[in-house]
Amino acid sequence: MSDWNNDQGGSAHPNTFEQENWTNSGQAENTSANNAGFGNDDFDNGDGFVGEQPTGNEKCFGCGETGHRRAECPNPQEMTCRFCKQPGHMIKECPDKPPMICENCGDEGHMRKNCEKPRKINRDHVADVSADDAWNKIKQAAIERDVDDAKEAVEEYIKAVDGDITYRQLQEALIDQGIGLWLIPTERSLIQVFTNMDLQGHIDKKYTISYRFVEQADRPRELEGWPKSRDELLSRLDDAGEVVDRGVPLCLNCKELGHISKFCTQEKTERSDAVKISCFNCGADGHRVRDCPEPRVDKNACKNCGKSGHQAADCEEPPNPANVECRKCNEMGHFAKDCPQGGGSRACRNCGQEGHISKDCGQPRDMSTVTCRNCEKQGHFSRECPEPKDWSKVQCSNCQEYGHTKVRCKVPPVDEADGVGVAGDGDGDGGWSNADAVGGGDGYGNQNTGGNDGW
Repeated sequence: MSDWNNDQGGSAHPNTFEQENWTNSGQAENTSANNAGFGNDDFDNGDGFVGEQPTGNEKCFGCGETGHRRAECPNPQEMTCRFCKQPGHMIKECPDKPPMICENCGDEGHMRKNCEKPRKINRDHVADVSADDAWNKIKQAAIERDVDDAKEAVEEYIKAVDGDITYRQLQEALIDQGIGLWLIPTERSLIQVFTNMDLQGHIDKKYTISYRFVEQADRPRELEGWPKSRDELLSRLDDAGEVVDRGVPLCLNCKELGHISKFCTQEKTERSDAVKISCFNCGADGHRVRDCPEPRVDKNACKNCGKSGHQAADCEEPPNPANVECRKCNEMGHFAKDCPQGGGSRACRNCGQEGHISKDCGQPRDMSTVTCRNCEKQGHFSRECPEPKDWSKVQCSNCQEYGHTKVRCKVPPVDEADGVGVAGDGDGDGGWSNADAVGGGDGYGNQNTGGNDGW
């Protein structure tokens, strides 16, 4: 039943998370097409999203005119009571409303957030069985070591005895009858909206109950908080309970219980844990790509000319130093070979000296600098590798996929450019002039490599 003086609207049962989602700064993540919320009085009085300024095109949900929102309406409508449907007063001032009922204890005259009495526990969802049947079910669950059945049987037994038993009395009865079910109380850290409640409805208990089938801790990480003796276990059960929801909202502004941030009287604070929206297009915070006012940026465009459709390696434009990032100093405007910090040094990878590269090095091969492409170890080449062939690193020259060579490729062979060369055609792979161009040793040294003037 609703609390009549509940300004939060709807049911008096507070939904901590859902209410905050519509009223705090986090709701700006879900922008509406008309910037006016959902057109519903239930969400911040139709005031749209918090923090947004009216653009002048919004339609007031009170008078229907444009240029302002309902919260700023100069012609407010006459209020109507939600209980008797009569105009002129609100529900909290209604003379016909019945007395308010506390959802915590069930008594009249106060609300849940001000209640200091034990909670009235509703066990209608628990099956109606006799105490003997429930106790036998507890025994069977302990034998089968079934935690779910054990919890269900304990709830049925508590309902059968009308809740006239404590956790300590229940544990003592289990010990007396030799039933291997243990209610282990340990101290746990809970968030503010949760608490420990015993079987009589008292909240704010220190220890949390867990169902176990052994008296001693069976996990090393639980030894520190475990009861040291049976006497300590029983004494802890006097101040123990199971985790339940307090049923009271938590303000995300002041972090206090009893109200939500919409009705918080303290100064609004910026949430450091709020999710920030960043635009993937311009990199700014506060909007998504779909709402970005900046022109779309192609992340895959050529880094040389900035155009789409190709990469920098295939760009036909001359190199543009302004778009070049040095791989050595990460600054723009030059290549690594021209880096003023020493990026232009071409030291030999074999001997380490400058002035030549490894293929022109006159020193003996330093095998300590050689890395095998098969096992990735140093000291030998891949052709001399003692490890089995790693086919995941072998690329087929036909299909360009890894795992096999061209000989074992199942893809039809790709036709090479110009296929089989023609005699006298300098562009073909099998043409005579190609052989002669490299001094083919056939006596025709005067043959023209272009193949255009014949013999």
